[in-house]
Amino acid sequence: MPLLRSQDVDLRDLARGAPTLSDAWGSPTGARLARLLGVGGMSSVFLAEVDPGRRSSALSPLCPPRIAVKVMKPAMVSDLMQEGIFAGQLAEREATALSRIMDRTPPTEFVVGFYGMGEAPVDVRGRTVKLPWLALEYVDGGPDGSSLADRVTRAPDGCDPIRALRLCRGIVEGVLALHDEGIIHRDLKPDNVLIVGPIGDETPKIADCGIARVADATYTIAALTREYAGTEQWLSRPGEKNPLIGPWTDVHALAAVVWFVLGGEHWCRGPWDNGFLVTGERRSLVTAPRLHPGFATDRATLTELDRVLGKGASPALPEPLRNEEAAHALAPREAPSRFDSARAFADALLPLLESAASRWKARAAREDRATTAFRTTQALAAPAVTLEPTAEIVELQPVEIKGVLLPPLRPGNIAFQPDGRALARFGGRLMYLWGPRALPIPVGPTDAPIVAATTFVVRGPHAGFALVGPSHVRLVRPGQIVPLVLPPRECPIEAALGDGQTFAVVTAAVEGDEDSLPELWLWNDEAWSKPVALPLSGHVIALSSGPYGMLVVGANAKGTRGRALFASYDGQTTVYATGVQDKPALFAALCSGERLAWAAGEGFVLGLDRGAVMPEEVEAKDRPVAMALDPVGLPWLVTMSSVMRRQAGSTSPVWRTMYEKDAGAPPLVGITFTHEGARVMDARGGGANLVPRDIGSWQSTSAVLDQGA
Repeated sequence: MPLLRSQDVDLRDLARGAPTLSDAWGSPTGARLARLLGVGGMSSVFLAEVDPGRRSSALSPLCPPRIAVKVMKPAMVSDLMQEGIFAGQLAEREATALSRIMDRTPPTEFVVGFYGMGEAPVDVRGRTVKLPWLALEYVDGGPDGSSLADRVTRAPDGCDPIRALRLCRGIVEGVLALHDEGIIHRDLKPDNVLIVGPIGDETPKIADCGIARVADATYTIAALTREYAGTEQWLSRPGEKNPLIGPWTDVHALAAVVWFVLGGEHWCRGPWDNGFLVTGERRSLVTAPRLHPGFATDRATLTELDRVLGKGASPALPEPLRNEEAAHALAPREAPSRFDSARAFADALLPLLESAASRWKARAAREDRATTAFRTTQALAAPAVTLEPTAEIVELQPVEIKGVLLPPLRPGNIAFQPDGRALARFGGRLMYLWGPRALPIPVGPTDAPIVAATTFVVRGPHAGFALVGPSHVRLVRPGQIVPLVLPPRECPIEAALGDGQTFAVVTAAVEGDEDSLPELWLWNDEAWSKPVALPLSGHVIALSSGPYGMLVVGANAKGTRGRALFASYDGQTTVYATGVQDKPALFAALCSGERLAWAAGEGFVLGLDRGAVMPEEVEAKDRPVAMALDPVGLPWLVTMSSVMRRQAGSTSPVWRTMYEKDAGAPPLVGITFTHEGARVMDARGGGANLVPRDIGSWQSTSAVLDQGA
């Protein structure tokens, strides 16, 4: 097989001609390098296309059709050899770290996926060199950027408390997942945190574990980013294990990353910042010029955040390590001892961020302003020339176990994360859907009745997924199903919402009591908040949340007439009567980034803007099952037979058909969006991937890899 070839020391031309990636023996892996994504200090990263029919054992069966391949640069291979370290050992270290995370079912969403490794012979300017490579999850953050550094620096007013909480919690969860497997990252920084999902639904993913130390490692790599590294890392020597490095090392970097999210700039101002790097000074968040008003006016919280972050990034190691002779010289005597674990740091930090987010949400609602950053919602402009709206439709195979179809998937029984991964309930089975692959989630005998009685599968309040039934709420986390306390009301749960921002359930009205109302319960600060009575005179069927509040839709007690109300985050409710209650039942809801929202029934959609109700034309007339916003804020509607997208019309917006299932095919149940298109799911777990003609607007133009990778 021909060697990979490059005339550039940074391998920038390695993907020219779409060559096949090979393993150490020169055998093809089934992956072709498509284009360069980014160049860092240690590696270059390429987008690769994988042919499932030719995929070799070097790549995981879970490998999706598009991956990021990180190839170590020739100069790095030579430098490591001079230090007595084989480059393959370094690649194997990162592979070990990531494969441990991947072995969990379902794996955490806060660490990049790993799909294989190898060493490829490469002709570099006439000299053959074996270069280690890693096959990783391709993270495309869309037009908002693919790294934490991109997202934070582009926030015009800084990160609001709600957005900051979500980002920081996800990063903390990722670090905790690494530490649970005995992995210390050692190079955490904003460029090593990738982001998937649009603004308003962002998931951070920790990447680049290239200098991570696993529990059984006997040597270290002396690499660091001084502005984020703990002082103990300065003592590392190549090829030797540094006994002062531990989980607290990542805590230092984690605190600095959190400061970056909140402050909008690096805590350490640069290599000339002797106060931070030499004397151990940690400046207050008050000095950050891009601090969001939700933090800037909350001085009590800022004081506590300064204390917690200062302790997290203290130059002084935890007791008793700070008294070691080598560590003693690194920190001033008055410096507080650093947190000894990421869990201890999280326990001190997250309650402060949760309280700040709750106060900001209430304040923003009172002031009638958006509570958090959100992508701008729009209607697609009418095309000047009539074209098919989809450039490509790829039919997807149903989910099977050993060739046997599963019980049908029902609407509301599948939840998607921003990276396209999903949890679905097929009868009594839970399946983790990852691209074209489906992994069964082990369900023990105690949990089997809970799974069977589940009526809603949603995203969890902080991470993972949740199973909700009339009398249960269970969190699905890596390797476990955990009960969540129920709201203190005996009435059954009739609706649920978990969208990554809001976790809520609705308990039904007391049967036979005409004065009883459904109640909305929000999960805030690790507890159910005071319920909001919903004056609907009926049943709740669907919920949607946005930056101004929540849209609640359903039907009257007989199920024959529509019901809708908007609940703002200050507890106020606005009932839509005229134009709603004379319509049939409503089955789907969607909030925009502005005050406009939509409710859908069989054959109609209502636009709801404050008190106004505006009918909008739809082309498909059957029952709705889902509504969602795509990465650029265009609304989509899924019915049992069709997929529609909202488009500007001559007089009012029209929901035009993008896809219609074949007659006799299973009904559609849900939709999600990735950089590859709109994934439409049917009741058998199949469906189609729709590639719109304007999909280029969904994809990122920024590099995926940081400059220090």
